[in-house]
Amino acid sequence: MSLRISQKNRHNCMRLALAVVLITAVSFVWRPVKRWLFPMSPLVSTPQIALEKLEARSLYYNSEARPWMLQRRADLLTAEDRDEKSARVVSFAQAPQNPRLFRQLDRQYRFDTILLLDDPSRYQRLLDHLLEPEPDKRDFKLVYLDHWALVFKRGAAREWEPGDSDPVKQRMAGLNAEDRATFLSMAAMKMLAVRQSEVAKHWLDEAVSADGSSVDALTGLAQYYVWLGKWKEAEAYADRALAKNENCVGAVAVKVLTMRATKHMLDAFKLSEKLNTLIPEDPVRLWQHAQLAHESQQFAAEIVALTRLIQMALDEERPVAEYEFHLGEAHAFSAMKDGAHAPMAVEHLKKALADPSLPADKRKFAEERLATIRERTGLH
Repeated sequence: MSLRISQKNRHNCMRLALAVVLITAVSFVWRPVKRWLFPMSPLVSTPQIALEKLEARSLYYNSEARPWMLQRRADLLTAEDRDEKSARVVSFAQAPQNPRLFRQLDRQYRFDTILLLDDPSRYQRLLDHLLEPEPDKRDFKLVYLDHWALVFKRGAAREWEPGDSDPVKQRMAGLNAEDRATFLSMAAMKMLAVRQSEVAKHWLDEAVSADGSSVDALTGLAQYYVWLGKWKEAEAYADRALAKNENCVGAVAVKVLTMRATKHMLDAFKLSEKLNTLIPEDPVRLWQHAQLAHESQQFAAEIVALTRLIQMALDEERPVAEYEFHLGEAHAFSAMKDGAHAPMAVEHLKKALADPSLPADKRKFAEERLATIRERTGLH
């Protein structure tokens, strides 16, 4: 026992001594060192607060929530939820990008509660679907919002209001400035996602007041100005965040958006390639990269991205018709320079047209494109 204690004390002393040397020698690295010495509070770094309050009889959750539910609230899960390969778990993972599937699941399970955790970009299509009707016509109403979670309840008496998040804010009051700024910034992004831009800006201003050097706060302000379509201000805040962390995913994403919005397509595409290395295998990100590749006429890169998207979607049993359509288009444009792409264009356009889920507008374009290729090449 005494040996273990002495080793622990020696380790702590060495850690403190190293920190003193680093702080003295290179003061500009104090922030990452401070993070090493004083890790972020679990109140900020985990969905602890949301999960401890969660109640449900029949729960829908997105895939990012499942590991946390297994760890902290397994009492709300069914036996099928514990099997990652079950049809229920697979379909739950697909629903955020397919509101029609969510409604099919809702008819089957009659959810009373919806839990959406983590980055709203991963479930924005479902979120928009839930928020689409007028508040008094929504079957699910937002009842809880914090820095990690959005919770909806079927038939709730009223919608969430900004003041409802004050108790969570009060729990964060005793944290250090950096953690408070991160909490406020994360919560503000959820508020933007549910179309509460004014209160989001107020919380972001509080974040900057708490810690003016917070990368999270600067990135949050950049995203806020993207929301307003103020590209110059968005890029300025993104640049400030990137000056502190050149690999900040949110800030790089904002730069890509601002370049795209201001028609600097090739620059946006090149920076998008960096973003792909920071968050590889993310389908939302990969789809945005494919769009940028098309807009900047980088068809080879578009083909690579779409091919990977199709494989990922097939692995997850998600629809691929629109991906097949765009892949056919990319091969068709490439065929203008290299005729070897024409057969691939025909193959993928035919696959898209064979899928009844292909939207009518894309179906018309696919038919026209296919007819043109066949006329020019004789392919069938």
